[in-house]
Amino acid sequence: MPENNGVPEASGGIRMGDVSGTVVVGSNNTVSIVQGAPLPDPVKRRPISQLPRSAGEPLIGRARDVEVLREAVGTRQLVQVWGASGVGKSALLRHLARELPRGPEGAAYVEAGGRTADDLAQALFDISFDAPNYKPSLEVLKEHLKTLRLRIYLDDAGLDERDLRRLFDMAEQSTFVFTAQQRSAVDGVHAIRLDGLTAPAATELVEALLPRALRPDEARIVPALCDAVHGNPLRLRRIALSAATGKGLPGIADLPELLPALLNRLGPQERDLLYLLGSLSGAELAARHLNELLGLPDSDALAGGLVRHGLLLASETGYSCPPDVAECVLNVRKTVFPADRLCRALTTWVEAKDTTPDDLAAHFQALDAVVLRAERSGHAPLGAALARAASPKLALSRQFDAWGSLLGAGWSAARSAGDKEGEEFFLHEARTRRRALGRAAQTTALVLEAEVLWRELTALHAHAAGQQAAGAASAVTPPAHAVAPAAHAVTATHGVGGTHAVTHTTVPTSATSAPVHASVPAHASVPTHAARPVIDLSQAPAQPHVAVHATGAHSAAPVPKRIDLSTHSSVTQPPHAAGTAPSATSAGHTGLAAVGAAGAKGGISALALACALGAVAVLGVGAAVYANDQPNPSPTAASSSAGTSGFSDSTSSTPTVDPVCAAGIPDLMTEMQQFDTDASLASDELDSYNSAMEDYNSGLTSTAPDKSALLSDLDTVISDLQTVESTLQGAVSQAQDSSVESDLNDMLTSVQQMESQYQTYANDPEGSVVDTSSQVSALGSAAARLQTDCGE
Repeated sequence: MPENNGVPEASGGIRMGDVSGTVVVGSNNTVSIVQGAPLPDPVKRRPISQLPRSAGEPLIGRARDVEVLREAVGTRQLVQVWGASGVGKSALLRHLARELPRGPEGAAYVEAGGRTADDLAQALFDISFDAPNYKPSLEVLKEHLKTLRLRIYLDDAGLDERDLRRLFDMAEQSTFVFTAQQRSAVDGVHAIRLDGLTAPAATELVEALLPRALRPDEARIVPALCDAVHGNPLRLRRIALSAATGKGLPGIADLPELLPALLNRLGPQERDLLYLLGSLSGAELAARHLNELLGLPDSDALAGGLVRHGLLLASETGYSCPPDVAECVLNVRKTVFPADRLCRALTTWVEAKDTTPDDLAAHFQALDAVVLRAERSGHAPLGAALARAASPKLALSRQFDAWGSLLGAGWSAARSAGDKEGEEFFLHEARTRRRALGRAAQTTALVLEAEVLWRELTALHAHAAGQQAAGAASAVTPPAHAVAPAAHAVTATHGVGGTHAVTHTTVPTSATSAPVHASVPAHASVPTHAARPVIDLSQAPAQPHVAVHATGAHSAAPVPKRIDLSTHSSVTQPPHAAGTAPSATSAGHTGLAAVGAAGAKGGISALALACALGAVAVLGVGAAVYANDQPNPSPTAASSSAGTSGFSDSTSSTPTVDPVCAAGIPDLMTEMQQFDTDASLASDELDSYNSAMEDYNSGLTSTAPDKSALLSDLDTVISDLQTVESTLQGAVSQAQDSSVESDLNDMLTSVQQMESQYQTYANDPEGSVVDTSSQVSALGSAAARLQTDCGE
């Protein structure tokens, strides 16, 4: 498809493809579309080179792995390095990018964590072509990328199989080397598992980190310690720190409590740094942010020492906190870094003249995390103001999915703040984004425009949150005392009847991907002599959860086993999201009463919204296709999108789509809405149950509350899923297009798996584990594909 026109580079705008104009920063910080001059013809750079910075220390114990990968990259087009968190995948990939021969046209290293396939494709275009401020249409982007013959290194590429394949196909002549925590199922990928270090390599690493030589007794124990941590370099670094700051290497029995012991030995500035980054649910900040927020002259040196000893992670653009470290730090602090301070500092940074659009794109997960944290901690106006200030520059970064994620977070914060003008601002920007992506026809045809835009932006949060949840779930083994780092853990202790922890990382109604929690109590009755149930609905940060327990006579209840009811992979949450979404706890939540009501109010309802996400997003497809099939569309409908003057659609032809898109999707949408309604009722019942349980825990009542009504509501939710399953089966049988049929089958599989897990839990709550995170992520991805295949 040919490009249209745009404005000259001097305008400072982004030149767009397939729309009649250019995205520029307009009045009132609004990104609007205006008419302009012809678009440029991108010129390929020669050579193409974007490499990671040089490592500060040698790569220890990986000579054999480097040779294996050198051979694989030389003979294969798609190579994956996969393995557990902390095993050294990123360090190895950086080494390969710098040391291996370049491709015929060069090499490109990209940090892919949290980014969508479309944003990664745009990043590759920006690296490879000289075309400032230009965002091609998807078709033209593919035409340019398929000419590249690069070696492309993608770190932390958490895309699903279909999106990975789509990205690979766009740059079909390039070689891809990418890392992930799970083995890829994409056909043609040569997957190589990265294991831990051998005992000799572990000894070499520990010696390199110590300011002294290992004593003979220490040298003898290193192999046993290496075996205990499976050779994980991140944990071996912590073992070395223990020897450097204590009397010697820890024993095997000391390992479960090693992390809190290390944190206790740190200085105040180091602990404050970990506290700040640990409050961001896995998102990273640059040294500039750390200096300002903590009043440090040079946080790089401080952070570098913590990276060296496995307590922080470093990227090309900043630092982040590992999930288990964050969880441990926040458990000690019993709070999170104040959201209002984060908002004010980042707003100042965003508005600074020397802050570039690419700077914002590099830290979009932190922006999402802070906006969502602000909303949930009572500072929604500050969160909305941050998102509003960041929106124009993030649009200019050409990372449109990151931009869309921020718009969703900002819209939610504005709505929570009662800021009608702010809500319209974010919806106006979302309309502009849809037009820039060639989705104008669907937007102008919809009556429920705001709902459709919101669901679409929420889907972007789901993508980023899904990747972060997967990362946290595969994190290094936490200390014995720690709550699972991948998500918010919500505990319900049930005496002799068993104990459970329920985890939710979802997309709530009034926020994009910040996790909210709901505990589902066990069916077993609680004898009067047993420890009273404690339901902890703390909304602390997803990835580094702070377990908040009631104090007093009943605080000695046994540690509960876990039931994981995660539903997401945020933009977020930072990222924005699901195991790493922003905190929902305001500073000062120290007791059950404060956190119980807040968590119960959003838990199951938010779960339902996350599960319904894919089908709800498809509403836009069904309505748009129906409108496009009608003769002489209403001028009123065509102009229903307020605030978009200056734009003229170039897509007037009616797409050919499968009839099931218009006939079946509306029914599916209705059923998903019923699912959400019934889950909201279950949430209200949960709120009542937790209130009664709070009275019971505090001694105000002597009888444990009855949970039969809650269990009945959960049965209704299962019934709703069965109805959705039936509708999807009917749609599959009626589908005529093979791609649409495949999308519906993928959605059906996800719904069936969710239903099966809930049913299993209902039948055996004492011995079941429910984790729907992967199903919800797959459901959202399938629904997004259905949008495209139905005419998007």
